[in-house]
Amino acid sequence: MFGGMGYREWSTDRLELELVADEGERSRLAAKDLAILEELDARQVATADGCRSLSEWTASRLDVSLETAKSLVRTMRRTSHRPELREALASGVSFDRVEALSRIPDHLGRLDHLDVAGVRREAARRARISSETETRTAADQYLVIQPSLDQSWWKLWGGLDGYAGAIVDKALTETADQLPPLPDRSRGDSSWRKATALTALCITDNPPPAQISVFIDTDHAVPSNGETGVVLETGPRIGADTLEAILCDAVTEITVNTENGIPMAYGRHTRTIPPALRRAIIHRDHNRCAADGCNSRNRLQIHHITPWSQGGRTDPDNLITLCWYHHHIVIHQQHHTLYHHPEHGRIRFKRPNRGPPDET
Repeated sequence: MFGGMGYREWSTDRLELELVADEGERSRLAAKDLAILEELDARQVATADGCRSLSEWTASRLDVSLETAKSLVRTMRRTSHRPELREALASGVSFDRVEALSRIPDHLGRLDHLDVAGVRREAARRARISSETETRTAADQYLVIQPSLDQSWWKLWGGLDGYAGAIVDKALTETADQLPPLPDRSRGDSSWRKATALTALCITDNPPPAQISVFIDTDHAVPSNGETGVVLETGPRIGADTLEAILCDAVTEITVNTENGIPMAYGRHTRTIPPALRRAIIHRDHNRCAADGCNSRNRLQIHHITPWSQGGRTDPDNLITLCWYHHHIVIHQQHHTLYHHPEHGRIRFKRPNRGPPDET
């Protein structure tokens, strides 16, 4: 059916605009679905049809996964008293963005300068972590190690609180990065390296200490008494009790960000980015590649937006976090340049000798 629509004759920009328009139409239909679900919820249709929940009823009637149904129902209920979010969805704002915005209790607008992952991080950053929550997550930690019948294969799974998880991840990542290449000069993927690193840590006599960096946003931490605004280098949120424990006995680097979360600047004094500034920039960019739509946390590097050779400064506003692919392949090998999208300010790339496309 669609093969005869002549898409091969369309320009790339036209195809992109068509894709964006289709997503907007899906959002408008989703706004209608939320209104319908709200009415069905009021009629208690799930109970009447013998379902345990509206999510279960929705999954069966729409033939979607339970996760998709839960997302629809949660967003319906969160936006029932947020008409501005329903209106945004009806105007074509993506469902994923509205769903993420519905998690934020404050009215912050659409946050167009952030991608969807950024909105979700903002929602997590504003969630309070009370002493009771920290106690519960610490008590809920577990680890299961299960061998196969002949013990030739072992499975591990479990769960850790944010601080413990950050320590384990830091130790495994740093140990994995130090593993030598394989005989064929390959290094294996990150999950294989971490599994090998776990074994290496268990058999060594002197495991390396895992230094943890803590970032404190005073705008949020002070009025909430530490229940918000305290984040570890690798991303997890922690509360006041965990912060107190870290400051007591851990090898810790503290970075305090005040207004707008701006860390220190180094100007033209150094081209090499000092480790503390590197960690501060990666934290500012949410511990992932800053390219729009890229969630890579692997081999993150700091890039001078205006090159040092062209007078660029080693200051936070001239530094950005990129993954190895976007830094070395896209920018330095393919010679793309990054730019801020004119409408929402997120990072996109343009090919050499080509201006930014006309985007929406």
